[in-house]
Formats: sequence, C-alpha cells, structure tokens
Amino acid sequence: MKILITGITGRVGANLARNFKRAGFDIKGLIWSGDSQKEKLSGLDIEFVEGDLANMEDVRTAVHGVDIIFHLGAAFQAGGPFSSEQYFDINVKGTFNILESSCESKIPIKHLIITSTDATMAKYPEKGILEPISENSLPLSTTDWYGYSKILCEHLANRYYRHKNLNVSVLRFANVWGAGEVLDFNQFQLKTFVNMFKERKDEIGVKIYEKLKNEFSSGCRLIVARDMDGRSWKKHNVEIRDIIHAYKCIINEKKSFGNTYQIASKEPFTWDVLVPYISKKTGDSYTTVELPMNPTFYEYDLSSAYNDFGYTPTLSVFQMVDDSIKFRNGTFNEIVPTTI
Repeated sequence: MKILITGITGRVGANLARNFKRAGFDIKGLIWSGDSQKEKLSGLDIEFVEGDLANMEDVRTAVHGVDIIFHLGAAFQAGGPFSSEQYFDINVKGTFNILESSCESKIPIKHLIITSTDATMAKYPEKGILEPISENSLPLSTTDWYGYSKILCEHLANRYYRHKNLNVSVLRFANVWGAGEVLDFNQFQLKTFVNMFKERKDEIGVKIYEKLKNEFSSGCRLIVARDMDGRSWKKHNVEIRDIIHAYKCIINEKKSFGNTYQIASKEPFTWDVLVPYISKKTGDSYTTVELPMNPTFYEYDLSSAYNDFGYTPTLSVFQMVDDSIKFRNGTFNEIVPTTI
C-alpha cells in the first residue's frame, strides 16, 4: 500500500515516514517548496510532492495514487506566529481539500487519519479536572485559533464520514514530546513562571514573583508546581513512539471509522514525582512553589482507543527522561529530531 503523509517533515510526520517505510510501505509526502527539513528523510526512498494544503490542485496531485492518508500538516502554535487567516487556510481549508480529494480519488481511499489536538478542549478550570477525560466529556469550546481550527477539522471529518461514507478517523494528540524535549518542557522550568509572574500587579502575585525570582537567582532551574491547596500539578502527555504505535494499530481498523480518539501515554505524571527525577538525572536543582493560578491537573481515559484498535502505549515518563538524556549525549537515535 502507498501512504500519503502531509506534514511529513514535522517531528511526528518524519518519524511516521521512517517507521512505515521500514515496515515496507511506499511513502509519498506533501511538502512546502524549498522545505529544508526534507533533509531529515534523506536516504529513504520517498516520493515528494511540493505544494500547498490550501491549494486544491496541489492536494489532488498529492492524493493521486495513494491508498492511505495520514493528514498531519497544519499551522500550530510552536511553528508560528500565524494569523487567523493562515490558521483557517492551512488547517481548515487544507483539511477540506484532503477530504474532498479523498472522495474524488479514482483509487478508493482505504483510510484517512486526521490529526487533531487536545487544544480543542478547555482543560484548565480553577480546580483542575478530577475525573479522567474521555473524548466527549469536555465541550469543544476553545477560542484560541489553533484549537478552534482543529474543532472545525473534526467536524468536517464527521461530516464526510456520515454523508460521503469516507473511511476517516481522527487522532487527538495530548501534548507531544519529541527527541529530548521532556527536559526542556517549559512548565518544568522555573524561568517560565518568573517571567509569567513578573507581569502580575496584585499583592499575592507580586509576593510569588519575589519568591520565584529569589529561587532562580539562587540557582534553582526547575519547579514542582502546586496549587494553593498544596496539590501537585498533574498532566498527561504523549511521546512520538507511542504515536507511531497508535498509527500502526488504527490503520484500516473499521471500528475506528467515523470516530475521534484521544492519544496519550500509558499514564499521567505529577510534578512532585517527575521533576525530582529530572533533577536527579540532570543535576539541575528544583524548588516547590504554590502558584495562585488555574492549575494543570488532568489525565485522559484511553479506553476507547484500546477497545476499538488495541492502543496500548508502553513508555513511562521516566524512560522518556532517560532516553532524552541519551539523546543529548548523542547515544539515542530512535526518534528523528524535531529540527536538523
């Protein structure tokens, strides 16, 4: 079978291309003209098509002759800044073009898998979220343009499944970590909160800023974030290798057609467990601070992905840290780096 990957030079797309190529699939990639990140995939026999997701003719050319589509190409926060018009053209119109071209294809598309994000959901209420989040337990109500554009993409996918009988599924990623990225996650970095609270003018905000600034000046670089009741923050992420596992499991799985699935690691983590582990491994000291702000506190229910296509992520956050250190030392190459 031949697979089209949009966003093929991104941190997820490049890793999917390498893994599925090694598994014996023919790979085709849609890339921007002059994309320097194409070098990530040098040495692999991949057919590249230069084009723009917002251009229907370019997308038709890319879709021609393929059996499976992994649609990852998108404008997102880390790659910007993007304007609201660009979010709409690249994400919404681009997804529309992929869906339309799939329906027009002379070779019936066996499976189209569209990438979405947990940025579609409002995950930061005042007290956090106590119950595991399923695919339908939170309203899709984000007002950020990236998240909102992905809501529209999910709705488009649902429409084409129901009214065009297109075999389409949606994978909604949790926060993604690539090669070495767990060590630099901004919410583990004390400096992130120093800069954040520097703008606070209320009495408690100023007090916390002074504490954070003094800790940073004394040499602390990491933070165990707690809410004002002393509860450690909690988060659920996903790493590249578990995402690859999800794609391998879902491909051509009929139960998944027409559905959206949350993809995350096998378990969430809390700051009070993971940050001390990172500190021990890296030698960076940490402090513990109760922060007067809505906390990060949630985890995902992955039972739908397990029941429908056998998604069983295996990586622990501790292994992610250990492998990130190996990556920094040049002794880990299982993941294609985000940039070259």
